[in-house]
Amino acid sequence: MSTFWGVATASTFNYEQAKAYTSSVTFPYFIYSLFYVAVIFSLKSFMTNRKPLELKTPLNLWNAWLAVFSTLGGLVTGLGLVNEIYHRGFVSSYTRMGDFFNGASGWWTWLFVMSKAAEFGDTIFIVLRKRPLIFLHWYHHVLTMNYAMYSYVHDTAFNSWITWMNFSVHSIMYGYYMLRSLGFRIPAWIAQNITTLQLLQFIVTLGILFHVGYLRAIGEVINCSTTVFWFCLIMEISYVALFGNFYYQSYMKGGGKKYQAEQKKKAH
Repeated sequence: MSTFWGVATASTFNYEQAKAYTSSVTFPYFIYSLFYVAVIFSLKSFMTNRKPLELKTPLNLWNAWLAVFSTLGGLVTGLGLVNEIYHRGFVSSYTRMGDFFNGASGWWTWLFVMSKAAEFGDTIFIVLRKRPLIFLHWYHHVLTMNYAMYSYVHDTAFNSWITWMNFSVHSIMYGYYMLRSLGFRIPAWIAQNITTLQLLQFIVTLGILFHVGYLRAIGEVINCSTTVFWFCLIMEISYVALFGNFYYQSYMKGGGKKYQAEQKKKAH
């Protein structure tokens, strides 16, 4: 039976072994995601009449490792995707399983899948520091993790693009979080551009999905199950709606809440 460390430390990354391990933990991780929701709301209630915890050093370390991890992952999977496009063509890079899912880019893709469960830690910091916990935050974490696990074991070709884009955006996002947790004042337009990048990755994914859907409709063979296709399509549409609303509320409506908060800080 495959184990996490067996897959992670193998001298040569074995995609089939990684799939076998991921398949064995997909349902337990689904239960874990439900437990996560129960825990964060229990903690939120527990903290109601308590002072927020600073957790400065743990938060700095948390953001730093995710920034470094995402940057390395983005670089390796980016090279893997370029190699796939160069040797197999642009359309094949998201319609057919290729070398991207083996070797270094395959290893980092599998680590990407596994890291989605670890990222639940973001929410623990939010709750213990008594920062606003919005629906978008925990919904996005739960759905992304379960999609990543489920789609990985079903040979989903377009995950090459999803993995690279998510790694790349997260490298910037966690770098931003790290600078903020270190005490640097970051202008609101930086946060706005990060949200813009998040929206762009969802829109690009939808473009890929629409093309994949068209190719499937005309009888082309695509490495993607029907269930995964609809799972991803519904998930991405919901992300565009939720992140779009967050963008509007934060940066557009009434001058934008984040810009107003920035002006208040400058006034003091």
